[in-house]
Amino acid sequence: MPVTFFEAAAYVLGVGLLLVLIRIFIKPIKTCLILTINSVLGGVGLYIFNLFGIKFGLTLGINIVTSAVCGLLGIPGLLTLVFLKVLLCV
Repeated sequence: MPVTFFEAAAYVLGVGLLLVLIRIFIKPIKTCLILTINSVLGGVGLYIFNLFGIKFGLTLGINIVTSAVCGLLGIPGLLTLVFLKVLLCV
């Protein structure tokens, strides 16, 4: 059974459309994945900080906001959270 010109054109157009959609949606998915991984690592960093900080009476709550701040900003974010905790005496 031979493939007609229109069937071949439809396959090529379908594959082309699929490649365009993949290219459009891969960047937002990749960005969300990176932000999620960084937030989890920020939560781990907060946990480690709390292990050592409890000896000095300085702990930070581990929640979505603090994990995201530590995940996005890294060590400067953690130091900012500590500074705010000490400054505001919360």
